[in-house]
Amino acid sequence: MNKKFPLYALMCLMLWGIVSSCNDDNSNRDADIYTTSYSSTLISAFSLGNNDNVLYNLDSVKFSINQDAGLIYNVDSLPVGTDVTHLTVSMTFPYTVQQAQFHVTGGKVMKDSTFDYKSTTTDSIDFTGRVDLVVTSYDGNHTRTYNIKVNVHKMEPDTLYFNPSLRRDVPNVNGTLSAEKCVLQGSTYYCLTNDGGTYKLNSAANPGQGTWAVKVVDFPFTPAVNSLSATSDALYILSTGGELYRSTDAGTTWTDCGVTWHSLLGGWGDKALGVYYDGSTYRHDEYPRPQGYTLTEVEDSFPVAEASPLTPATNEWTLTQQSMLFGGKSKSGNILATTWGYDGTSWGEITDHKLQSGLPGMTEAVIVPYATYSVDSTNHTATERVTWLLMGGKMQDGKLNNTTYVSYNQGISWTQGGKLLQLPATMPAFYQAQAFVVYETLTTSSSKARRRSVTKPVTTWDVPYIYIVGGRGANGAQLGSVWKGVINRRMFRPIY
Repeated sequence: MNKKFPLYALMCLMLWGIVSSCNDDNSNRDADIYTTSYSSTLISAFSLGNNDNVLYNLDSVKFSINQDAGLIYNVDSLPVGTDVTHLTVSMTFPYTVQQAQFHVTGGKVMKDSTFDYKSTTTDSIDFTGRVDLVVTSYDGNHTRTYNIKVNVHKMEPDTLYFNPSLRRDVPNVNGTLSAEKCVLQGSTYYCLTNDGGTYKLNSAANPGQGTWAVKVVDFPFTPAVNSLSATSDALYILSTGGELYRSTDAGTTWTDCGVTWHSLLGGWGDKALGVYYDGSTYRHDEYPRPQGYTLTEVEDSFPVAEASPLTPATNEWTLTQQSMLFGGKSKSGNILATTWGYDGTSWGEITDHKLQSGLPGMTEAVIVPYATYSVDSTNHTATERVTWLLMGGKMQDGKLNNTTYVSYNQGISWTQGGKLLQLPATMPAFYQAQAFVVYETLTTSSSKARRRSVTKPVTTWDVPYIYIVGGRGANGAQLGSVWKGVINRRMFRPIY
C-alpha cells in the first residue's frame, strides 16, 4: 500500500522552505549590513601633533583604540603638568568617511565646541574636558562615536611615597621601648620588643595592620633582641652572651642549641647562619651543621656584625635563588660597602668595586628588592626594571645615612637614586630597622587607587608596599614606628 502525504502537510513543507530561505537571506543581509556599518566608521590610528612647546616627541606618544568600547586613550599618562588645552591630532581611516566631527564639552578653554576634522586641520583641541568624535560613513547611513582621552599624571608616578598619615607605632608598647626586631616566618610577622623590661612577641599577617596578637615571653636568659631571626621551621635568637637559642612553638619556649656565636646573620631554609669566634679567628657557621661541615675563616670584606638584615632575593623580579646582605663591620673593624650573597651552600661577594663608586660604608642599613621604572623620552612609555633599594644605616663618622641608593644589577654596584626615590623630610633618618615588601589588594572603589582608562573592567590588583619597621634614630633611641611606602605608579589601576 502506498502512503500519501495530506495536502496540508505538503503546503506546510513548502511554506517552511520559503521561510527558511527568507531567513537565510535576511541573516546574510544583516551580517553584511553589520560588517559595512562596523568597518565604514573605523579609526585605525590616532596620534597627537608634534609640539615641542608642550612636550618633546609629543607625536610619538602611543595611543590605544578600543573599537568595541569606542575609546581612544594613551596607556602611559603624560608627565605631571603637561598642558593639553591646545593639541592637534592626526587620524587614519581605513575607508573614506563623509564626516568626522569633534564635540568638546567642559574644557578649560573650550566649554562647548563642535568642529569638523580634516586631514590638513590645524584646529587645536582642549582635552581637559570630554572629547567625543562622531564618524559618519561615506554613504551617510552609519555613525560611530569615539570618546578620546589624553591622560596626564596628577602626581609624580615614580615617586617613592611614604604617606605620613599611614605611619603606625610598633605594636603593644605601653612603657619605654628599648629594643625591637621584626622578622617574617612563612606568612606571619613576628615583632619582639623590650617594653619597659617586659619581653613581648607580637604576631600579625601584615606589619601594617592595627592589631597584633601579643604574648609575654619569659626568656630563661637575657636575649639580644636585635639578633632575632627566622628559618622555615623555627625562631632563633642569641643571648647577650652569644649562646644560640631556638623556638619551634612561635616563641613560647626556647632551647639552647649548644653553640656560641659572635653574630646571628639570619636564616636560609631550615638553617640559621652565623659567625663563630674562637677568640682568635672568625668563621662561617650554620645551625644545624650539615654532616661534614667545615668552619672556614671569614673573608676580609665579610661582615662579622652589624650588616643589614639578610634579605631573600627570590621574588617576582629576580630569578636567582639567594639571600643578600650589605655593609657591616669586618673582622678588622672596618665599615664595609660590600654586598654578599648566600646560595644555600656558600657565601660569595657580589660587589664589583670597579663599577661601584661614591657609596660609603655603613652599618645596619636595610636593602629592599623592588622595581622602578625607566621612562622612554621618545614615546614616554614606562618599562619596569628590577631594582634593589638601600636605605638608612650608620656611616663611619657616626652620622646616619639619609640617601637612598639603588642597584640595577642585583647588588653588583650601587649608585645614588634619583630625587624621586629619596625618603621624605617627614621620615627621620634611621639605622637598625627592618624592611619588608608586602602585597596588598587595591580595588576600584579604594580611595588609594589612582584611576586610569582601561580596555576592560579591572576591579582588583595587587600592590607591593614597602614597610620600614622600627630602627633607631640619630640619638640612638628606638623610633618605634612602622612606615608604609610605595612607588605611586604601582597604585595605578593596571591596563590589561
